[in-house]
Amino acid sequence: MKEAWNYISLDEFAKIRAIVNDSGRSSEEKQISLAALLQGVDEDTILNLPLAQVQPIFARAMELNEPPQKARPKKVYQVAGWTLCLTEGKDISVAQWVDFQNYGKDMDNHLADMLSVVLVPKGKTYNEGYDIDKLKVDLGACMSVPEALGVCFFFRRKWLKSMRRTLNFLVGWTTLKGHKELRKKAMKLQREVSDMLHSL
Repeated sequence: MKEAWNYISLDEFAKIRAIVNDSGRSSEEKQISLAALLQGVDEDTILNLPLAQVQPIFARAMELNEPPQKARPKKVYQVAGWTLCLTEGKDISVAQWVDFQNYGKDMDNHLADMLSVVLVPKGKTYNEGYDIDKLKVDLGACMSVPEALGVCFFFRRKWLKSMRRTLNFLVGWTTLKGHKELRKKAMKLQREVSDMLHSL
């Protein structure tokens, strides 16, 4: 039984979220599905077990209703035979930046994609000299949820801070140049970015 988020892969996380967020199912049905997923069996197997044997499984499965914690990012990760290096903010390429932003628009459905942008095989350059599609599959199947969230939120926070600095400059420039309408738009975006930063 996988009892902690540390042992749940991104692929399993997506399945768990789908079960938990399914408004058309009762809490009991969700418990059965979660227990089956975490035990690696089908739902009929869970339904045919004695209740006394299943109750501890249900209790552990219900722990997954709590959101996972983010782990502190590391410089190097060992995942499915890959040695992956976390790209430092100062070393990130324009291609990585653009891809990370695009995947970040729908982060919940693109965690492995986002990770493949900032976790690059040791000695390689982003998307050169290795199979990035295989890396994405391996990240989804093998990287734990807390580690993945830690890396993604770390870079998302950096991205938002960079955007805020750009908007601060834009507000100052539009004030200096007397562009009132553009200044209002920049200030509105500035508030939205600040709110996003505070929500992380």
